[in-house]
Amino acid sequence: MARAKPGPRGDAPVPPPWLAAARLPIDTFPAGAVWFRCHRALLAPIFFGPGPRAAPKHRFDAPAGEFQVLYLGLSYDAAVVETLFRNPRRRTVDRADIEARSMATLTNDAPLRLVQAHGSGLARLGTTASLSTGGYRASRRWAMDLWRHKDEPDGLVYFSRHNPGLLCAAIFDRYTAGFAESSAPLLDEAAALARVFLTHGKSVS
Repeated sequence: MARAKPGPRGDAPVPPPWLAAARLPIDTFPAGAVWFRCHRALLAPIFFGPGPRAAPKHRFDAPAGEFQVLYLGLSYDAAVVETLFRNPRRRTVDRADIEARSMATLTNDAPLRLVQAHGSGLARLGTTASLSTGGYRASRRWAMDLWRHKDEPDGLVYFSRHNPGLLCAAIFDRYTAGFAESSAPLLDEAAALARVFLTHGKSVS
């Protein structure tokens, strides 16, 4: 019997050597584009993290604090899924966790130039969808290479690990134009929240 070939590894491939000289696939989002962030009500709606002298925590954080990152959803659904449904084995979400959160709606004050790290952009970058699903060591290396690229993007757009049909954004703190913001308790939009829970087979405990 022929020996089975090993399947693909879980982490994203390392950035190819030609990436530094290549032209990045960049989508420009005009001023006034709408973004969403589900955040703890006691904290500010806008936060570039993980913070000074803090260790990297999330997928596209800088490996050694070279830059800070703001994580956003391109839709209401993406912001909820990436915040409340992070444990796929759990079918319920604690009501207290919902009550403690607000939903911020943001609009960028100036155009945002974001790397298309999803769809056809993955092939143009020389990587795979594992950029959004694999280990953080590889994705942080990618973030570092994109941040220092000659095209100087403001961040990247990638698909949600918990629902690949939804898109998220990681914004580098080199974007200093700012955002207009409004925020309200998550339960203020109970119907919209219930729709996201129903679609994803989740309930409130």
